Amino acid sequence: MYKETLEKLQEATITFEKGLNKVFTQQYNPFYYHGAVPNFFMWTLFITGLLLFVYYQPTLDSAYISVNFITTKLPFGNIIRGLHRYAADAMMIAVLVHAIRVYFTDRYRKYRWIAWYSGVVLLIGMLIIGITGYILVWDERSYMIVLAMTDALKQIPFLGLPLAKIFVNGDVISHYTLAMSFFFHIGISFSLLFLLWLHYLRISRPVTDVPLGLGLLLLSSIMIPASVYPVASVNPAVLTKLPTQFPLDWFYLWIFPMFSGMPALIVWTIVFIATTLLFALPFLVTDKEKAPAVVSLTNCVGCTLCAKDCPYEAIYMVPRTDHPKYKQLAVVIDARCSECGLCVGACAFKAIDLPQNHSKEVITKISDLLKEPA
Repeated sequence: MYKETLEKLQEATITFEKGLNKVFTQQYNPFYYHGAVPNFFMWTLFITGLLLFVYYQPTLDSAYISVNFITTKLPFGNIIRGLHRYAADAMMIAVLVHAIRVYFTDRYRKYRWIAWYSGVVLLIGMLIIGITGYILVWDERSYMIVLAMTDALKQIPFLGLPLAKIFVNGDVISHYTLAMSFFFHIGISFSLLFLLWLHYLRISRPVTDVPLGLGLLLLSSIMIPASVYPVASVNPAVLTKLPTQFPLDWFYLWIFPMFSGMPALIVWTIVFIATTLLFALPFLVTDKEKAPAVVSLTNCVGCTLCAKDCPYEAIYMVPRTDHPKYKQLAVVIDARCSECGLCVGACAFKAIDLPQNHSKEVITKISDLLKEPA
């Protein structure tokens, strides 16, 4: 049942991609760069964040004033702030589309579990960065976020009180609270680079950048709203006055309506179960009938084409001493092999095959796909 459903989802995804080809052309189809699009918005966030960092002051007295100065006094400051905000939302959308497509195309299990795990951690990091980013503005919404999150953290058994103190950076809200949020916002942002390295670890030729034309289109998708709907703060936070406004960003602040609608412990339980399921997902479904590629000792000439074409670094070459003419032999790493058949198509000597799919069948399927209209 699962396999049939997955195949239908794969067919629907491919059909949708072909439809986008008619709009964007095959060269600029964003679905063919679904992993690179989040990177584009990430670098946009880095650049605009560094520009904002120059003028931002992380104290209770100066945070709101410095943000207001950036927005109203600094030349193009409102555009830079808008790009930073809309790029964050766009990155979250792109990451979710990327995750859904990876799931639909069944590229999250077995040899891809490291990419999936690092992706889940990247998503969690993005949420923390987004929440702390809203705190740094230090308006009424920021104050309400701090109050709600502090109360919610205290409801976690055993660890709640220490976590709340770490979040506030003390027993009460102070200048150190903004300093801690600033630390989380900047520190976790730079840790994304290490997580991205892990994300690409098992992929030999990852697509990390979008072409220039698509990049300009993506930039305009956040430049236009940043110009037409400029980002603005609400009233400044006052510690002696309860906040009255909480504009909601559903991409990053979705957990706070949950806190107001049900006990915090239940919310944390839901979050814990959901996170556990995401980490367990690569191992919930197995394909016992599948088998990795097999190399034929008699046919392998050591040409290295299969190793070069394998996108998951599942094939490597070793010195060969059992043949007077051929000096290398291809070896398959079973745990990394995805049975995708690219190595079969790359080999001109019928030296590698899939036990479950004969090389003739794989080559026929590839030929049929190449004949289909783009």
